[in-house]
Amino acid sequence: MIAMFTAYIKTITALTVFAVMAGLLMPDGKFRQYTRWVLGLLVLTAMLEPILQLLAWKR
Repeated sequence: MIAMFTAYIKTITALTVFAVMAGLLMPDGKFRQYTRWVLGLLVLTAMLEPILQLLAWKR
């Protein structure tokens, strides 16, 4: 259980760092805005995945 939680935290941390770095490297403009939106959606999906799996498993 602890190993799964640790892996979850590492994944979220790595995705967040990647999203921030990618956002900083993008030039200003619409492309940067869209990139930040997509990467934010990716981080949000990764955060919600274990909760959604738990809800699906309980059925």
